[in-house]
Amino acid sequence: MPQPEFIQERLKSLDSIDDLLLSTLLHASQAVGTMEELKRGNDNMKPQFENHTRSFYSSLEQATVALRHEIKHLDDSVGTRLLPINVNKKATGQDNDKLRDQFEVLGRELNDDGGR
Repeated sequence: MPQPEFIQERLKSLDSIDDLLLSTLLHASQAVGTMEELKRGNDNMKPQFENHTRSFYSSLEQATVALRHEIKHLDDSVGTRLLPINVNKKATGQDNDKLRDQFEVLGRELNDDGGR
């Protein structure tokens, strides 16, 4: 059974964010590596350090923007596609009931093909 289009879009978006975060970590690692070479006196590494640092900030900014978009999608979906789970920590029996309710809503959403 195929997933609803909304879910597929969110998963694709989260996958691309994951790639951006991995890229950010790679650029950070490369910047640190070239910084070590600069500290050893290898001034030829300065352009590479600048490129790695620029790439780090660029991929970090892209990941941040994409995460903000996903958070907005999540906020927009609460109450329509997904129910919020607000549980009082002192009300120990309610959390299972709320969780079951949320799974029912999620199950209906996954089984709903949107009239397609």
